[in-house]
Amino acid sequence: METLDYIVVGQGIAGSCLALELLDRGAKLRIFDESWRDAACLVAAGVINPITGKRLVKSWRSGAAHPYAKKYYGALEGRFRAKFYSDKRILQLCRSEEERELWLSRAALPDYAAFAEGPNRAGAFPLLNDSEGSYFITHSAWVNAAELMSSFKRFFLSAGALAEGAFDFSKLSLSGSLLEYSGVRARRIVFCDGWRAVKNPFFSWLPYRPAKGEIITVKSDAEIPPYIIHRGNWLMKCGHDTFRAGSTWDRENLNADTSRKACCELLKAAENMFREKHSFEVVGQSAGIRPCTATTRPHLGAHPADSRVLSFNGFGSKGYALSPYFARHFCDWLCGIAELDAEADLSRHVKKFYRRGV
Repeated sequence: METLDYIVVGQGIAGSCLALELLDRGAKLRIFDESWRDAACLVAAGVINPITGKRLVKSWRSGAAHPYAKKYYGALEGRFRAKFYSDKRILQLCRSEEERELWLSRAALPDYAAFAEGPNRAGAFPLLNDSEGSYFITHSAWVNAAELMSSFKRFFLSAGALAEGAFDFSKLSLSGSLLEYSGVRARRIVFCDGWRAVKNPFFSWLPYRPAKGEIITVKSDAEIPPYIIHRGNWLMKCGHDTFRAGSTWDRENLNADTSRKACCELLKAAENMFREKHSFEVVGQSAGIRPCTATTRPHLGAHPADSRVLSFNGFGSKGYALSPYFARHFCDWLCGIAELDAEADLSRHVKKFYRRGV
């Protein structure tokens, strides 16, 4: 029976970044993944955005994580001989006077000045619905999720590190000094299983709040500037006459089924980006489930009853922005050279939520 250092469950963006970091540090591992079924990693916009939300606040740990992610993906393109990363500004179209005023107040703060450019006067972009003005979010970027994840998969398969198929908890044995699963022994197992953590017998007690998201791909004669356009939802050109628009939030229907309701919502949002009416032909729609948490912080660390069982999960909609940085951080913790980020350490939830061992 083969002996490994780690079993990694899940080859989404979090699991991929962690597995690559571990391999680069000389670890022997095997990834088990069922081809991203229901996962959000292929549905996500792939946007690295330092200012988010209705209140226009700086994204958590963006000061460290975002510059690291941008360098990481740039270097990874050379390593994988693929193109999936580009610096790309976000053009935020204000929807109201209140939003414009909030933007102005944010831009005046020293911590925000480096990430903000504007305001742009109303009508600066004649084709777009910018009657309340607009602004740019800088230091932002875009990752082509489908191309990146396919590149990761090819790499892991060629390295003999990926086994495709659903993880079966009934076949995992913790009885010996080493874990045993599917013909291998390992010192540790790391769950990067995304939203499925709510069904994970080791970590389902953690405060997860998964959210389904849908995007559509449309063909249109509309023209937009070369930015990611945001006005409540986002719109991005991805071909000569092809756009992607997203995304929805649904905490009730946790499945990968696309819905007519979401399609209509996104079509309306896309139409509202423009001054003039344009025709949009829907040519694709997809759905996935984000591993969001109640605290909007990831769940990193060891199971309270067995330190060999680990979680690297819960990055929600910010997986592409945060996973590279925290993969390095998590590996530093595994090697004993760093403490876990206190706001991400899952041990802070033990007293309130954990009731019994597995």
